[in-house]
Formats: sequence, C-alpha cells, structure tokens
Amino acid sequence: MELFKSYSKENAVKVIAFAINFEQEIALINITELIDKLKENQKIKDNFNEEKIQTVVSMTFNQDGIPNQKNSIGGIVFNKKEEDKILWTLIVNKDSVIVTCRDYSRWDTISTQALDYIDIVLNEIDSINISQLTLEYLDEFEILQIKSDWKRSLFKNDCEYITPNIYQLDDFWHISQGYFIKLSDIDEKILDTIDINYFADETDNLKHKVNMRMQHKLLYNASISYNKENISNCFNKIHIHSKDIFFKIVDSKITNKFNIGELS
Repeated sequence: MELFKSYSKENAVKVIAFAINFEQEIALINITELIDKLKENQKIKDNFNEEKIQTVVSMTFNQDGIPNQKNSIGGIVFNKKEEDKILWTLIVNKDSVIVTCRDYSRWDTISTQALDYIDIVLNEIDSINISQLTLEYLDEFEILQIKSDWKRSLFKNDCEYITPNIYQLDDFWHISQGYFIKLSDIDEKILDTIDINYFADETDNLKHKVNMRMQHKLLYNASISYNKENISNCFNKIHIHSKDIFFKIVDSKITNKFNIGELS
C-alpha cells in the first residue's frame, strides 16, 4: 500500500527556477530595444509560443495634489505552452531575468537549456553587471494515506531540517527556516531558505500534499560582469548543495527509486 507518491516517477521536482539580478535597472529605452530583439530571436521563437508585455504603473502628484498615473513597459514574459499547460517561462524585467521550468527531467539537460535562454538575454545587454543569482526548487509529494504514519516513512529519522513536533500533529503544518552558508569554491555566502509545507491543495481537489521549497541565493559582495561559464559553475555547485539537503530530508528508500545520476 502506497502512503504517498512523488510528483513524477523520476523525481519529485515540480518546478525549478533560475534567476539573475542586475546591479542596476535597465533604462526604459533600452528595455524596449531589448524586448524587440528578443521577440525576433530565432531560438526564442522556436521554443516559446506565447508572449506578454509587462507594464509598470507609476504614480506622481502635481502641486495641487492631483494624481498622475503613468504606464510604461517593464519587461516581457515568454511562455512555452502545451495543451494550456505552461512548461517553460522566460521573464525579462528591467532588473532581472528569470527562467522557470515545470517539465523537469534531469539537471544537465534542464540547466543547459535554462542557461542558454539567460545567455541570449544577457548577450543583448551592454555592460551588464550581476548582483545576485538564485536557484529554487519546488519538490512535491501527494499523501495517499492521510491516516497512516506517512511522515516517518517520508522523512529521515532525526532529520535536522524537520521539527520533531510534527509527528504529534494530525493537522496541517508549515516549517520555515533561513540561514547563510559558505560553499567551497564560491567566495560569497549563500542564503538558504527552506520551507516544508503540509497542506490541502485547493487547486487540485483538496488533495493532501507536502511541498518542499528550497531557495538558494548567492549575493555578490561586489557585482560581477556576466560570464556564462562562471555562472554555470555556480549554479552547478548550488544544485549539488540543494540536492544534498533534499537527500538529508527524504528517506533513502524513496530517493533510491529515483533516476539519479551524478548531476540529476
């Protein structure tokens, strides 16, 4: 009898996101030019079938206190949709570029594709400096037998990321924690944020689920210029760190069933 099931047979990853933040905002005229170039990029055309312009609303007041609202272009969203399901998203704003994948397979494949999209964007921006990068995972398990002792089967015994009181709870709960950590070969510290949530999913017939959201934010002490190889190396190291945390939380009887390679 199955007590729970992972988001897919291969892994538990529901969403993965890559983000690059810029040191300074791109000027309005430059973001408009950038959007025009991206809309004409052949790889963007081939991989995304929906686009939406983002607008920014600003409010000022004249000397009589009368408000004046102004709308301007803030960025663009490209989506890859299949049967009304969004599989990939590329968001380009004045201060960041974000790639989100909801069709995860393996790290080497997905990260290569995501970084290619980021590379297209950043190569179109002159003299851009990076202030931070972020990798975020959302892993999901559906609880099939809510009256069972599923928590002791899902989580490792004495897991340092799980508070012991959840084993005495019959209702929903949430664990949230954040801390800085230093990884080898990365000069700056990384801010880890880990949220583990047991809830009824209102978007999926109130099924009981456990979501594990792990966000890893590398904050540069001094902004750096863009270099694809360096950024890729940082994301790879953070990915390995994130998966190590996942393996410390989830029981090995579960992870051993996943299709896990060296960098999966």
